[in-house]
Amino acid sequence: MIPVLALLLSAPGQAASGPWMWGVGPTVGTIVYPGRFPASIPDAYPELDGKVRGDVIIGAHGVMYIDGDNRLGSHVDLGFAGGYNSVAWTLEYERIFVRGNGIHVFGGGGLGFGSYSLSDDNLGKLRTPTYELRAQAGALYKQKQTAEELSIFVKVPFNGNPVFTPEGGDKVDAESGGNWFHIGLQGTVYFGDFKVKDNKK
Repeated sequence: MIPVLALLLSAPGQAASGPWMWGVGPTVGTIVYPGRFPASIPDAYPELDGKVRGDVIIGAHGVMYIDGDNRLGSHVDLGFAGGYNSVAWTLEYERIFVRGNGIHVFGGGGLGFGSYSLSDDNLGKLRTPTYELRAQAGALYKQKQTAEELSIFVKVPFNGNPVFTPEGGDKVDAESGGNWFHIGLQGTVYFGDFKVKDNKK
C-alpha cells in the first residue's frame, strides 16, 4: 500500500490537491477454480494432490484514483485451508469503463510476489515462492466515505525455487513447485474519500 501512496502523492499536481478518490479496507474471497486446488502437484508428493478445499482469502485492498478513468491499487492476501496457506502482494493498474450513479465498472491487472504451501502430517511441507501475474474485473458502488466492491480475478503464479521439508527432516530443493493457477472471487469494503467534487461521478 505504501508504494501506491508514495507514487500518487508525488505525481505532478497531485500533492497539492490530493488523490481524486481513495479507499483502503478489508477484503475476503475464495478460489472458485480449480475445485481441487492446486491444479497439479509434483509426482513425488501424491499425498498433497487435491489438498485444498473450502479455502478462505483475507487481507487488505487499497485504491487511489488518478482521475475518473484510471486508478492504482494494491492487494495483500492471505489464504487458508486445511493443510494449506498462501501469501501474496500485488500492485495493479485498472481502467474505469463505466462510471455513473455511484457505480464504477473496471478491469485491469498487475504484478507481485507470493508463496504457496501445502503440508501433510505424515509427509511434510512443500513451499513454492512465486512471481504473481494478476488480472481482475469487477464493480464498485460508492458512498461519500465508504464503498463496496466485488470482483473476479485470475492469478497466474510463476514458480521460483520450491523447497520441501519432510516430517522431522531438513529442507531440500523440490523437483517442482506445482501449478498454482486459479480463478477467484473477492469482495472489499473501503473506507476513505469517495465524495463527489470537481464533477466526480
